[in-house]
Order: sequence, then structure tokens, then C-alpha cells
Amino acid sequence: MATVTNWIDHLSAKEVAGAIYPGVGTEGLLVILLLVLWIGWHVVSGMQEKEKLESLARKRHGPNAHKSNITEW
Repeated sequence: MATVTNWIDHLSAKEVAGAIYPGVGTEGLLVILLLVLWIGWHVVSGMQEKEKLESLARKRHGPNAHKSNITEW
């Protein structure tokens, strides 16, 4: 593996052109992609939770139903 002794010379070399890690310039695209995935995850998990809570509400368990050992909670 090559060792860099002078970073100024290394970063100003023609073959490096200032890039010291792969994917330079894609940060904005990655942030947008992350935001889309994050919002999508919240929407999907909200829909799943709503569906589960609606199915529990249809069963009409009472406030003391846990005393009868109902396992569908």
C-alpha cells in the first residue's frame, strides 16, 4: 500500500484531483435517497401499525380482558 508523506502534493496531483475517498460528489444524491427511504419507512410502518390496531379494535376486548388470559393482545 502506498504511503502519503505530503498531502498537499498528493491532493494537487493530476490523477487524484482532490478526491481522497470514493464517491466524491454523490453526497447530495445519497442524502436525498436517505430522506426518501426514511419517509417511506415511516409511512409503511404507520400503515402496518394502523392495520394492527384496527384488527384489535374489531375484536372489542374489554378493559378486563387481560384477566381472562387472552393471547391476541
